[in-house]
This record gives sequence, structure tokens and C-alpha cells, in this order.
Amino acid sequence: MLTSYSTILVLFIIIALGYILAKRGIFTNDVSSALSFFVINFALPLEIFLRIMRDFNKQKLENLFKESFFPILIICFILIIGYVSSSLFKVAKEQKGAFTLCFASPSAAFIGMPIILGLYGDKGLPYALLVYVVTSLSTWTIGITLLNRDSELNTHTHTPFDLSRTIKELLSPPIAAFIVASLLVVLNIPLPFFVKSLFGYIGNTTSALAMLFIGTTIFRTGIKNLTFSKEVLGILFGRFFITPLIVLLFAHLFHISNIMGAVCLLQFSIPVSNTVAILAGEKHVDVGFTDSSLTYSLLAYLFIFPILMKLVTVFF
Repeated sequence: MLTSYSTILVLFIIIALGYILAKRGIFTNDVSSALSFFVINFALPLEIFLRIMRDFNKQKLENLFKESFFPILIICFILIIGYVSSSLFKVAKEQKGAFTLCFASPSAAFIGMPIILGLYGDKGLPYALLVYVVTSLSTWTIGITLLNRDSELNTHTHTPFDLSRTIKELLSPPIAAFIVASLLVVLNIPLPFFVKSLFGYIGNTTSALAMLFIGTTIFRTGIKNLTFSKEVLGILFGRFFITPLIVLLFAHLFHISNIMGAVCLLQFSIPVSNTVAILAGEKHVDVGFTDSSLTYSLLAYLFIFPILMKLVTVFF
């Protein structure tokens, strides 16, 4: 437990460093954008690619895909419960989509993967990536549809579904890296040493740069501008209470492997995805509670994490 908490504490210290550097004007908006771009388009994909190639074979990949139904089932139930909860928490009808998406969308790439890598290393990465693929799929299909509905209610205009952008996001560099690496593993095509070394150097920057970006995001949101509303309470309730219960229940019902259960519990029960806040802004949805939910969920996670690790220890 102490080792696990030390891992998350280190990540939060790096987040704090990102916040301080942004506050001092060293990490400007341009730097923050560059960090995000580099992590999503280079560091994380190469980290995923290298680890899949290095630590997996055809049999391990087959075993992974056999359990792929589990995160799909989880995200479907969380989305349903999130939408129902929007009525229970009396969320305005033009914010129900954003509320549901915050309720159900974990920051699987920027926060989830660095945490899983720190706790489980190569063993946990493929399962974390599977959760990332599933949550990305839900965000860019169901999530976009819900946000478009919010936008239409806010602006009284029709927002068409952008199929080309959806396909582009679903084939994002991390997911593409996973697909290509899996194909090379199945075809038994090795990587040259030079390529392994290059990918290793770049991929090893993933966790630190992702945490620095989160720190700059918190600063730009502005702690003084945060409001703790009933919507924020509902989202925290979903992220840190409902979601773990769903994972534990389904893991017991379907006799999921310990590593899949542990990774799903930790990966689904992390802070709100920053993608939701970005999309809410693009769709002209009120981003007040989405930004507040993102930041409050980050702050709360430092205290929730030991409880989650205790659940992992007891059940997995």
C-alpha cells in the first residue's frame, strides 16, 4: 500500500510542479498545448507500441481480447446510471449530456495510464489501453451525441454529427499504435534495436509530461473560479462511488482475472477526462461545472486513491 501511494504521490508532486511553473509564466498556454500534443501524438503511442512489442505474444493478446467485453459492459452501465443521475441531481436539461459524460468518462490516457504503468508496469498496460480504447469510443460516439443535444438546447441550432472527426479521433495515435503493434506481434515481426532504443527514450517521458500538463490545466482553470455545485457533487459521486461498485459487482459476476479487475477498478475510477471539458467548450456548453468537476476530481483523487488500492488488495 505504501509503495502504491508513493507512486501516486510522486505523480501529484509533478502535477504541482506543472501548476507552479504555469503560475510563474514559464509554462504558457503554448507550452501547455505543446505538452499535450507531444504526449498524445508521440510519447504515449511510442510507449504503448514498444511495450506491446516487447512484452506480448499472440497468446497473451488473444487472452486480452477475450475479456474485452468487460470494460464495454462497465462503460455502458455507467453511462446509463450517469444519465439517470442527472435527473436525480436536478441537472438542467441543457447540461445533462455534459453531466453524463463527466460522470462516465475517466482520464484514461493522461492520468490512468501513467498510474497503471507505475503500479503494474508492462503487465497492466494492455488492460489499461483496452479501457482507454473503450472510453474513447464511448466519448466520440455517445458522448458527442449527448453534447450536441446540449449545444442545440443552448444555441437553438442543429449540430450535425461529424463522422469524419469521430473516425479520426477513434484512430488516434495511441489506438493506432496499439493496432499496429498487435499486428506485428501476431505476424512475429521484431523491431530493430535502434528503433527499440529510440521509442524507449521518447516513451519514457509520458508520465512526467502528462502530469505537468494536468498541472497547467488546473492553473488555467483557476482554483478561485471553481464552484462546488450539486452537479459537481453528482459527478464525484459517480466517479468515486458508483463506478467502483459497478466494477466490483461485474468482476464478481463474470469471474474476471485479477489483473483485469484491478486495472479496470483503478482506470475507471480516476478523475474526469480533460477531453470532456475541451469538447464542452467547443460545443458552447456551459463549462463551469465541467472545469470544476475536472479539478475537484483531481484534488479528491489524492484522498480516494488509498481506498481504491485497499479495494484492489481485498478483491483482486
